[in-house]
Amino acid sequence: MGEPTRMPGTPPEGLRGDVARLFSARGTHSGRPSLWLALQRALTRPGPLAIVLYRLSHRLWVSGLRTPAEILWRLNLFFTGADIHPGAEIGGGLRLTHTSGLVIGSGAKVGSNVTLLHEVTLGGSSRGFFDEDFTDGFPEVGDDTKIGAGAKLLGPIHVGRGCFIGANAVVAKDVPDGEIVTAGREASSLGRRIDRLEEELRALRDIVLRGESPAPDA
Repeated sequence: MGEPTRMPGTPPEGLRGDVARLFSARGTHSGRPSLWLALQRALTRPGPLAIVLYRLSHRLWVSGLRTPAEILWRLNLFFTGADIHPGAEIGGGLRLTHTSGLVIGSGAKVGSNVTLLHEVTLGGSSRGFFDEDFTDGFPEVGDDTKIGAGAKLLGPIHVGRGCFIGANAVVAKDVPDGEIVTAGREASSLGRRIDRLEEELRALRDIVLRGESPAPDA
């Protein structure tokens, strides 16, 4: 059987895809790097090293060599500050720039051409601590998505293709393709919900003070 059909623009899997993205027109902020600049980045920046160590640890993990995989996982954290579990599944074309505080849990699934900045968390929601009937899980992130510094994606949610998750956003629900989510937007939405609840409470208080019965729900 032949290889599975890839969507146009989808990079190869694994480290080959990461290298292909590095040498693409958007491989660096200044465009496609020269071979010397790419080598310099690989030797001096934490992102490329974090990617290589994750790829090696993941290969060991899926081969059943769990202890060597976990040793590389710990070395990755020590040298780069990136805590990427070897069981996580990450497509080709991964881009990491600043890696300090990056956490990717064991069940996370990340598509191709995804960019992650520092202090991003892809992990469980911990909702099970409060709801014993809840089955926790890990996020799935679609292709071509960018996740800003400090963003937290929590629980068994799906973030679609081509999304932008802004810095410090906390996402605990599904995000459709092409959506933009920012911390300010989430706070604004919460503020509107609180305003509506306060209006409903004031209306109920007025009804009680007038001695009337609340209208039954439609």
